[in-house]
Amino acid sequence: MTRAATTGANGDDEQLQEALAVLISSTRSKRRPLPITEIARWIDVAVGKLGTYAAVGERIGLSAKMLRQFSAVNGLAPGVKELFAGRRIDSVDAAAHLAMLPESDQLTVADALADKTIQTADVRGVVQLRQLEPGLPIATLLGRIIDSKTKHEYVAEFVIRGGRTRDGLLEAFRAYISPEHIIRLEIQGALGRLILSDEGKRALSKTASDLGLSLAEVIPAILQKGGRS
Repeated sequence: MTRAATTGANGDDEQLQEALAVLISSTRSKRRPLPITEIARWIDVAVGKLGTYAAVGERIGLSAKMLRQFSAVNGLAPGVKELFAGRRIDSVDAAAHLAMLPESDQLTVADALADKTIQTADVRGVVQLRQLEPGLPIATLLGRIIDSKTKHEYVAEFVIRGGRTRDGLLEAFRAYISPEHIIRLEIQGALGRLILSDEGKRALSKTASDLGLSLAEVIPAILQKGGRS
């Protein structure tokens, strides 16, 4: 016969009680006593006992979404996990966003984060660039993020209407902003992002002032004046 697991007063076995206690002490504060890799291991134990992230979350007062973000570290490349285990990286947000990158990209970005060349928010930027530029080397994308940190850039987001092409959009913007001040134009579905230098932003602000519009209103006005291309 096998011995039954020891059960606590509330009907939980001891391993589950320990897992829940660890999670409560390790997920309520930024000053966590354990690395994220160890917390993720205890989340796996608790989910194995209770069945779902939601069930675990109910027991410790944390959302299932947040528990999944901790567990994202499990999907990282081995070298990246080591950085988290050694607490050279200790951000749940960083783990969740690094997990969105292909494993072949992860260590390059994680090393830059561990060395403080970039910050956690920059990892999100790398993820967005990777989605826009799936064919470029990760070092190139990371270089763009690093370069942007040393330059002042202004980002204006807008909705693309009427089937406008990239060339048509650029033509409309260049009627008001010198091409050398347009750093790049990013397009993702119906969303456009116009990235300008300081001089480009000043030109956009002047156009808004000349037209009696706010900065939020001026890009739609520019595109409307530029017609369809």
